[in-house]
Amino acid sequence: MNSTLVKLLKARARPILSDQGFTLVEVLIALFILVLIGVTTSKAVVDAAKLREVLRDETEFASEFRTSVAFIERDLDQVFNPRWYLPANFKPIDPYNNNATPPSTTNPNMKVLTVDEISRRTRGAAFQPSDYWGPVIDPSGIRASRFKGKSDSFSFVSASHQRIYQQKRESIYAKVKYELIKQPRNSNLSDEQNARVADLQALVKRENTHAFEVEDPKDVGYINTYVILNNIKKIKFSYYKKDEKDPVKEWDSESTEQKGIFPIAVEMEVSISGPKERNLEEKLLFFLETPNDLLPKTY
Repeated sequence: MNSTLVKLLKARARPILSDQGFTLVEVLIALFILVLIGVTTSKAVVDAAKLREVLRDETEFASEFRTSVAFIERDLDQVFNPRWYLPANFKPIDPYNNNATPPSTTNPNMKVLTVDEISRRTRGAAFQPSDYWGPVIDPSGIRASRFKGKSDSFSFVSASHQRIYQQKRESIYAKVKYELIKQPRNSNLSDEQNARVADLQALVKRENTHAFEVEDPKDVGYINTYVILNNIKKIKFSYYKKDEKDPVKEWDSESTEQKGIFPIAVEMEVSISGPKERNLEEKLLFFLETPNDLLPKTY
């Protein structure tokens, strides 16, 4: 009795095998699910790769723009003018009165030159302004630096140059000019890509580390040019005067209206062609660390 029951239980415990297998419909459904999973996964991978490329391009573009803005901000932040170190009771020399006794200087170790000596040593150019310097205004030979600004360029003397080599003939001061030029050809781009940006402009910085030369010589190694911004569609500079709300289009510290005065800020309105045919439009304000309200009124 017991053995019969055990055999019956064992027979019931055996799996029932079927020789029918999977139907065609089941196989097709399984294949469809596999294909759907594969397509979805591949699309997600492709989209992730495209998003990564877009983020990389936009990150590089934003980083380059921030770096360019930092260059301009640093240079303008360190605008230099020797005239700011003159005493408050300073009286400028009169180049048209050669017989006048030159005023004494507060520095006893500074050599005082007569008007005739200054004119002779500078070959008559001492009392004529240049692009970066005004005329000699002090018997020691001090000149006032000059700020010139237009809608597409501006120039000044800055103390922002980083002197790296001790034996190199240069100083921390430099004559700096920012100006627009036609977009230069990029050797890393194809002819088609270069043709696409041929109508755009670039903002370049010209730096002369021999800051105290009155004139700029040609074909010298110490005048360097750097491309600051590329792919510019439109750019405009304007200049703010102290206690005035609206900016002016031009500035010249040697003009009658702005004699001896630098702007308190430079505004840059720019439109740049970015990656993936996107445009960047910004309006930036760069403040000059210059004591315009402390300048003596004798200039």
